[in-house]
Amino acid sequence: MAETVEAEKAASAGKASPEEMLKQAVGAAAAKPAAPVESASAPAPTRRPFRLNANGRLAAASCAALVGGICIGLGLAASPKERSGEALAQLRAGIEAGRAETLRLSQDMERLARTASALRETSEALRTETKALNGTLGERIGRLEQGLDKRLASLSDTLAQSEREQGARLAGLTTLMDKKLQPALPALPKPEAKVEPKPETRAEPVQTGSLPDRPKVETVEGWAVRDVYDGVAILEDRRRRLVEVGAGDAVPGVGRVEAIERRGRNWVVVTRQGLITPQAW
Repeated sequence: MAETVEAEKAASAGKASPEEMLKQAVGAAAAKPAAPVESASAPAPTRRPFRLNANGRLAAASCAALVGGICIGLGLAASPKERSGEALAQLRAGIEAGRAETLRLSQDMERLARTASALRETSEALRTETKALNGTLGERIGRLEQGLDKRLASLSDTLAQSEREQGARLAGLTTLMDKKLQPALPALPKPEAKVEPKPETRAEPVQTGSLPDRPKVETVEGWAVRDVYDGVAILEDRRRRLVEVGAGDAVPGVGRVEAIERRGRNWVVVTRQGLITPQAW
Protein backbone atom coordinates (compact mmCIF):
# COMPACT_ATOMS: atom_id res chain seq x y z
CA MET A 1 0.00 0.00 0.00
CA ALA A 2 2.90 2.32 0.79
CA GLU A 3 4.33 1.76 -2.66
CA THR A 4 0.99 2.55 -4.20
CA VAL A 5 0.68 5.69 -2.14
CA GLU A 6 4.21 6.81 -3.06
CA ALA A 7 3.54 6.08 -6.72
CA GLU A 8 0.29 8.01 -6.54
CA LYS A 9 2.10 10.88 -4.85
CA ALA A 10 4.74 10.85 -7.55
CA ALA A 11 2.09 10.77 -10.24
CA SER A 12 0.17 13.59 -8.57
CA ALA A 13 3.37 15.65 -8.15
CA GLY A 14 3.85 15.67 -11.91
CA LYS A 15 5.97 13.98 -14.45
CA ALA A 16 9.29 12.85 -12.83
CA SER A 17 12.66 12.71 -14.47
CA PRO A 18 14.16 9.33 -15.40
CA GLU A 19 16.75 9.59 -12.61
CA GLU A 20 14.07 10.15 -9.96
CA MET A 21 12.01 7.28 -11.33
CA LEU A 22 15.09 5.03 -11.14
CA LYS A 23 15.70 6.09 -7.54
CA GLN A 24 12.06 5.37 -6.64
CA ALA A 25 12.24 1.90 -8.16
CA VAL A 26 15.42 1.08 -6.20
CA GLY A 27 13.89 2.39 -2.98
CA ALA A 28 10.72 0.31 -3.45
CA ALA A 29 12.81 -2.83 -3.92
CA ALA A 30 14.70 -2.15 -0.67
CA ALA A 31 11.51 -1.53 1.35
CA LYS A 32 9.91 -4.89 0.52
CA PRO A 33 12.00 -7.16 2.87
CA ALA A 34 11.69 -4.73 5.79
CA ALA A 35 7.92 -5.11 6.06
CA PRO A 36 7.87 -8.66 7.60
CA VAL A 37 10.36 -7.58 10.33
CA GLU A 38 8.16 -4.80 11.53
CA SER A 39 5.13 -7.06 11.75
CA ALA A 40 6.89 -10.10 13.12
CA SER A 41 4.40 -10.46 15.80
CA ALA A 42 1.53 -10.27 13.41
CA PRO A 43 0.38 -13.33 11.63
CA ALA A 44 2.07 -14.03 8.30
CA PRO A 45 -0.03 -12.75 5.48
CA THR A 46 -0.68 -14.74 2.43
CA ARG A 47 1.89 -14.35 -0.39
CA ARG A 48 0.58 -12.63 -3.45
CA PRO A 49 2.36 -12.35 -6.79
CA PHE A 50 4.37 -9.19 -7.42
CA ARG A 51 2.66 -6.95 -9.87
CA LEU A 52 3.47 -3.47 -10.89
CA ASN A 53 0.79 -1.00 -11.42
CA ALA A 54 0.82 1.57 -14.20
CA ASN A 55 3.26 3.86 -12.43
CA GLY A 56 5.68 0.99 -11.71
CA ARG A 57 5.61 -0.15 -15.24
CA LEU A 58 6.27 3.43 -16.32
CA ALA A 59 9.20 3.63 -13.92
CA ALA A 60 10.63 0.34 -15.19
CA ALA A 61 10.30 1.53 -18.77
CA SER A 62 12.02 4.74 -17.80
CA CYS A 63 14.90 2.81 -16.20
CA ALA A 64 15.26 0.65 -19.24
CA ALA A 65 15.25 3.73 -21.45
CA LEU A 66 17.84 5.36 -19.21
CA VAL A 67 20.10 2.30 -19.31
CA GLY A 68 19.69 2.09 -23.06
CA GLY A 69 20.50 5.78 -23.41
CA ILE A 70 23.60 5.33 -21.28
CA CYS A 71 24.68 2.37 -23.39
CA ILE A 72 24.00 4.28 -26.59
CA GLY A 73 25.88 7.28 -25.20
CA LEU A 74 28.81 5.08 -24.31
CA GLY A 75 28.72 3.63 -27.82
CA LEU A 76 28.53 7.06 -29.37
CA ALA A 77 31.38 8.19 -27.15
CA ALA A 78 33.46 5.22 -28.22
CA SER A 79 32.73 5.77 -31.91
CA PRO A 80 34.34 9.25 -32.11
CA LYS A 81 37.40 7.83 -30.37
CA GLU A 82 37.67 5.11 -33.01
CA ARG A 83 37.03 7.63 -35.72
CA SER A 84 39.62 9.97 -34.26
CA GLY A 85 42.08 7.05 -34.11
CA GLU A 86 41.46 6.24 -37.75
CA ALA A 87 41.81 9.92 -38.66
CA LEU A 88 45.02 10.11 -36.62
CA ALA A 89 46.35 7.01 -38.38
CA GLN A 90 45.44 8.50 -41.73
CA LEU A 91 47.07 11.77 -40.72
CA ARG A 92 50.22 9.94 -39.65
CA ALA A 93 50.23 8.00 -42.90
CA GLY A 94 49.84 11.28 -44.84
CA ILE A 95 52.68 12.84 -42.84
CA GLU A 96 54.91 9.83 -43.54
CA ALA A 97 54.01 9.98 -47.23
CA GLY A 98 54.77 13.72 -47.23
CA ARG A 99 58.11 13.09 -45.55
CA ALA A 100 58.94 10.39 -48.10
CA GLU A 101 57.91 12.69 -50.95
CA THR A 102 59.96 15.53 -49.45
CA LEU A 103 62.96 13.22 -49.12
CA ARG A 104 62.53 12.08 -52.72
CA LEU A 105 62.22 15.67 -53.91
CA SER A 106 65.31 16.70 -51.95
CA GLN A 107 67.24 13.78 -53.46
CA ASP A 108 66.03 14.79 -56.92
CA MET A 109 67.08 18.38 -56.24
CA GLU A 110 70.53 17.23 -55.11
CA ARG A 111 70.86 15.06 -58.21
CA LEU A 112 69.78 17.95 -60.42
CA ALA A 113 72.23 20.24 -58.65
CA ARG A 114 75.07 17.75 -59.24
CA THR A 115 74.04 17.40 -62.89
CA ALA A 116 73.94 21.18 -63.31
CA SER A 117 77.36 21.49 -61.67
CA ALA A 118 78.78 18.81 -63.99
CA LEU A 119 77.25 20.54 -67.00
CA ARG A 120 78.70 23.85 -65.84
CA GLU A 121 82.16 22.31 -65.47
CA THR A 122 81.86 20.66 -68.90
CA SER A 123 80.79 23.98 -70.41
CA GLU A 124 83.75 25.77 -68.83
CA ALA A 125 86.13 23.08 -70.10
CA LEU A 126 84.66 23.30 -73.59
CA ARG A 127 84.91 27.10 -73.52
CA THR A 128 88.57 26.90 -72.47
CA GLU A 129 89.31 24.29 -75.12
CA THR A 130 87.56 26.41 -77.74
CA LYS A 131 89.66 29.44 -76.79
CA ALA A 132 92.84 27.36 -77.04
CA LEU A 133 91.78 25.95 -80.40
CA ASN A 134 90.95 29.43 -81.67
CA GLY A 135 94.39 30.67 -80.65
CA THR A 136 96.12 27.67 -82.24
CA LEU A 137 94.10 28.01 -85.43
CA GLY A 138 94.88 31.72 -85.58
CA GLU A 139 98.61 31.03 -85.26
CA ARG A 140 98.48 28.31 -87.92
CA ILE A 141 96.52 30.53 -90.28
CA GLY A 142 99.03 33.33 -89.72
CA ARG A 143 101.96 31.01 -90.48
CA LEU A 144 100.20 29.68 -93.58
CA GLU A 145 99.55 33.22 -94.78
CA GLN A 146 103.18 34.14 -94.25
CA GLY A 147 104.31 31.02 -96.12
CA LEU A 148 101.91 31.74 -98.96
CA ASP A 149 103.11 35.34 -99.14
CA LYS A 150 106.72 34.17 -99.34
CA ARG A 151 105.88 31.61 -102.00
CA LEU A 152 103.93 34.16 -104.00
CA ALA A 153 106.80 36.62 -103.76
CA SER A 154 109.26 33.92 -104.88
CA LEU A 155 106.99 32.93 -107.76
CA SER A 156 106.63 36.57 -108.73
CA ASP A 157 110.40 37.00 -108.76
CA THR A 158 110.86 33.81 -110.77
CA LEU A 159 108.18 34.88 -113.23
CA ALA A 160 109.70 38.33 -113.57
CA GLN A 161 113.14 36.83 -114.16
CA SER A 162 111.71 34.42 -116.74
CA GLU A 163 109.96 37.30 -118.46
CA ARG A 164 113.20 39.29 -118.53
CA GLU A 165 115.10 36.33 -119.95
CA GLN A 166 112.40 35.69 -122.52
CA GLY A 167 112.37 39.38 -123.44
CA ALA A 168 116.15 39.43 -123.83
CA ARG A 169 116.05 36.26 -125.92
CA LEU A 170 113.29 37.60 -128.12
CA ALA A 171 115.11 40.90 -128.51
CA GLY A 172 118.30 39.10 -129.51
CA LEU A 173 116.47 36.88 -131.97
CA THR A 174 114.62 39.87 -133.40
CA THR A 175 117.87 41.75 -133.89
CA LEU A 176 119.44 38.69 -135.47
CA MET A 177 116.54 38.23 -137.85
CA ASP A 178 116.58 41.91 -138.77
CA LYS A 179 120.25 41.77 -139.57
CA LYS A 180 119.84 38.61 -141.61
CA LEU A 181 116.99 40.10 -143.56
CA GLN A 182 118.93 43.24 -144.44
CA PRO A 183 120.33 42.97 -148.06
CA ALA A 184 124.07 42.80 -148.27
CA LEU A 185 125.59 45.90 -149.80
CA PRO A 186 127.62 45.20 -152.96
CA ALA A 187 131.32 45.66 -152.52
CA LEU A 188 132.80 48.63 -154.39
CA PRO A 189 135.39 47.69 -157.01
CA LYS A 190 138.90 48.70 -156.10
CA PRO A 191 140.69 50.98 -158.58
CA GLU A 192 143.32 49.13 -160.53
CA ALA A 193 146.76 50.59 -160.23
CA LYS A 194 148.87 50.91 -163.33
CA VAL A 195 151.82 48.62 -163.18
CA GLU A 196 154.87 49.77 -165.06
CA PRO A 197 156.88 47.07 -166.65
CA LYS A 198 160.11 46.40 -164.87
CA PRO A 199 163.08 44.76 -166.25
CA GLU A 200 163.09 41.15 -165.60
CA THR A 201 165.62 40.00 -163.10
CA ARG A 202 166.34 36.44 -162.50
CA ALA A 203 166.31 35.63 -158.90
CA GLU A 204 168.51 32.94 -157.68
CA PRO A 205 166.71 30.05 -156.14
CA VAL A 206 166.67 30.26 -152.41
CA GLN A 207 166.29 27.19 -150.32
CA THR A 208 163.58 27.64 -147.70
CA GLY A 209 162.33 25.34 -145.00
CA SER A 210 158.70 24.23 -144.58
CA LEU A 211 156.52 26.36 -142.28
CA PRO A 212 154.90 24.54 -139.39
CA ASP A 213 151.12 24.06 -139.57
CA ARG A 214 149.00 26.33 -137.43
CA PRO A 215 147.64 24.52 -134.39
CA LYS A 216 144.03 23.50 -134.80
CA VAL A 217 141.73 25.43 -132.47
CA GLU A 218 138.97 23.45 -130.77
CA THR A 219 135.34 24.48 -131.11
CA VAL A 220 133.21 24.95 -128.00
CA GLU A 221 130.10 22.82 -128.53
CA GLY A 222 128.02 24.12 -125.64
CA TRP A 223 127.62 27.65 -127.00
CA ALA A 224 126.76 29.17 -130.37
CA VAL A 225 127.11 32.66 -131.82
CA ARG A 226 123.76 34.08 -132.82
CA ASP A 227 124.64 37.68 -133.63
CA VAL A 228 127.39 40.30 -133.34
CA TYR A 229 126.87 44.05 -133.18
CA ASP A 230 129.03 46.94 -131.98
CA GLY A 231 131.72 44.63 -130.68
CA VAL A 232 129.22 42.63 -128.62
CA ALA A 233 128.35 39.00 -129.39
CA ILE A 234 125.03 37.32 -128.55
CA LEU A 235 125.64 33.73 -127.44
CA GLU A 236 123.08 30.97 -126.84
CA ASP A 237 123.57 27.72 -124.98
CA ARG A 238 121.73 24.44 -125.45
CA ARG A 239 119.15 25.43 -122.82
CA ARG A 240 118.15 28.37 -125.00
CA ARG A 241 119.72 30.91 -122.68
CA LEU A 242 121.00 34.09 -124.35
CA VAL A 243 124.10 35.92 -123.10
CA GLU A 244 125.70 39.12 -124.38
CA VAL A 245 129.50 39.22 -124.05
CA GLY A 246 132.30 41.44 -125.19
CA ALA A 247 136.07 41.26 -125.13
CA GLY A 248 137.21 40.61 -121.57
CA ASP A 249 133.86 39.22 -120.39
CA ALA A 250 133.47 35.69 -119.09
CA VAL A 251 131.27 33.03 -120.67
CA PRO A 252 129.70 30.69 -118.06
CA GLY A 253 131.51 27.36 -118.11
CA VAL A 254 133.98 28.43 -120.80
CA GLY A 255 136.08 31.29 -119.55
CA ARG A 256 137.29 34.72 -120.60
CA VAL A 257 136.56 36.10 -124.06
CA GLU A 258 139.83 36.95 -125.82
CA ALA A 259 138.40 38.52 -128.96
CA ILE A 260 135.45 38.65 -131.34
CA GLU A 261 136.64 38.07 -134.89
CA ARG A 262 135.16 37.64 -138.30
CA ARG A 263 136.55 34.61 -140.05
CA GLY A 264 135.29 34.19 -143.53
CA ARG A 265 131.59 34.79 -143.64
CA ASN A 266 130.96 34.07 -139.95
CA TRP A 267 131.76 35.69 -136.66
CA VAL A 268 133.57 33.71 -133.98
CA VAL A 269 134.30 34.37 -130.32
CA VAL A 270 137.81 33.45 -129.28
CA THR A 271 138.15 32.04 -125.74
CA ARG A 272 140.87 30.20 -123.89
CA GLN A 273 139.09 26.89 -124.36
CA GLY A 274 138.40 27.36 -128.05
CA LEU A 275 136.23 29.10 -130.57
CA ILE A 276 132.52 29.72 -130.21
CA THR A 277 131.05 29.53 -133.69
CA PRO A 278 127.55 29.63 -135.17
CA GLN A 279 125.79 26.31 -134.68
CA ALA A 280 122.80 24.77 -136.44
CA TRP A 281 120.99 23.51 -133.32
